[in-house]
Amino acid sequence: MFRQSSDSEDSGDYTHHLPNLKTFPNPLDRNQYYHPSDGFYISPSDIILRQITYDLSGTFPTPPPPHLAYHCAGPRKQIFFVPSMTSVAIVTCGGLCPGLNTVIRELVVGLWELYGIRQIYGIIVGYRGFYSFEPMALNLKLVEDWHKRGSSVLETSRGGFDLEKIDNAIRDREFNQVYVIGGDGTISGAVEIFNEIRRRKLNVSIAGIPKTVDNDVGIIDWLFGFQTVVEMAQQAISAAHVEAESAVNGIGLVKLMGHSTGHIALYAT
Repeated sequence: MFRQSSDSEDSGDYTHHLPNLKTFPNPLDRNQYYHPSDGFYISPSDIILRQITYDLSGTFPTPPPPHLAYHCAGPRKQIFFVPSMTSVAIVTCGGLCPGLNTVIRELVVGLWELYGIRQIYGIIVGYRGFYSFEPMALNLKLVEDWHKRGSSVLETSRGGFDLEKIDNAIRDREFNQVYVIGGDGTISGAVEIFNEIRRRKLNVSIAGIPKTVDNDVGIIDWLFGFQTVVEMAQQAISAAHVEAESAVNGIGLVKLMGHSTGHIALYAT
């Protein structure tokens, strides 16, 4: 017995509020670099269990409780947007994170090369950029070396979340897909945007990409930026160790971030 991690009406599947959406063949079927075989595409029934280990020696309640599960990410056989008519927005919010520009670059490259989407825009300075600035047109040439640059080329900020203005901007600029890269507050904002999109019955897909160097998102092994932070932490610990060894009764103390988890400290030591 399975159920999704949230009720089906709130699972993020906009086919619930737009039940008559047309579907189209995935462009990967015609991509010269891909030869989809059986099992290549993800089906709606493919799931990831939230809990994968059980103690079979124990007793189980009757009836057994439902198992929480998540839909798998990956390419679908049928898609809901015509690439030539699709307009994409990418926005980064909150603090900086190693690899942030790489994520933006790979989004642009994947949408452009794999799906043939040409209308791709970067939203400047976080959420407020939807209604305060003109979006930046992105293409392969522009993002070519972004993975070699630090910070966020799109710039980022905290705050500026005005739900009505953001949703009006998405509607007025005719964005079909919005990719939101950020942490807890940013992703919570993306959920609010989706709920308003659903209320307005707009054909817009909202995708959240978690950004946290703390690596504290369940069922995801590694988040982008975490490995870089661990390497920097190891350098700090090594330097403190050298200093401590060279002093009488020396103590090296290194304070590491980690929010409510200790993954950075665990992997760095």
